Amino acid sequence: MRRQTYGVRGAAARRGIGGALLALLALAPGPARAARPESTITVRGRITDESGEGVPAQMVRLLKSRTIVKLGGLRSLDQSVEEKRATTDPLGFFEIECPADPEFPYYYLRFYDPKGFDAVKYRLPEDREITKRVREGRPVQVSVSLKFQSDWPKVKTLIDQYSPGSQVGQVLRSLGLPSSRSPEGSGRELWTYGRAGVAYLIEGSKVIETRTLPGGPKNAGDDSGKKDEPADAVRVDGP
Repeated sequence: MRRQTYGVRGAAARRGIGGALLALLALAPGPARAARPESTITVRGRITDESGEGVPAQMVRLLKSRTIVKLGGLRSLDQSVEEKRATTDPLGFFEIECPADPEFPYYYLRFYDPKGFDAVKYRLPEDREITKRVREGRPVQVSVSLKFQSDWPKVKTLIDQYSPGSQVGQVLRSLGLPSSRSPEGSGRELWTYGRAGVAYLIEGSKVIETRTLPGGPKNAGDDSGKKDEPADAVRVDGP
């Protein structure tokens, strides 16, 4: 009888120790407890031009957004934050991968950076909404075709005429066609860029004088022929 009593007590004790160990393992961090998988956003795609050629070194930006309601519900703030960016390879392909942020319910892609976008050659591409596919947990496949500016053929012809590496060629590549060209002396032309607030005196393929126009650069509302160019994105880091 004593041996039987001892065996029952011993088994009960062992069960108690085992239960305590299981409870400790359940509370323990690290490998003893499986981590909750994190949702990942994967975006792949390619940017081409109208001829079908890939556009290299083009910026692709993943932005997330949300609406924040101020105290009292009288005012709201739309907050957009850049999550990650990538640059297209020599063939125009890109890939972005990052964790999803549950604090931001909406996602979209922007295919330019205002500081580096080639607005002389291309029209401004529209943003692409990808929220639905992000919520479904699927990889996002995107193909974008950049449209040429309407006057790009004329700009390209002049660049080839003056040589891309010349001073005039560089002006054309950065500012496009001048708003006006007028002769000024023998073999010289004054090229005026009203929106930039500057004029260049051209002789051959050289810029021999740069002039600042009265009033400086024009605002967007001052020029009805304004090109489709990017504006700086507004980033708000907090409510």
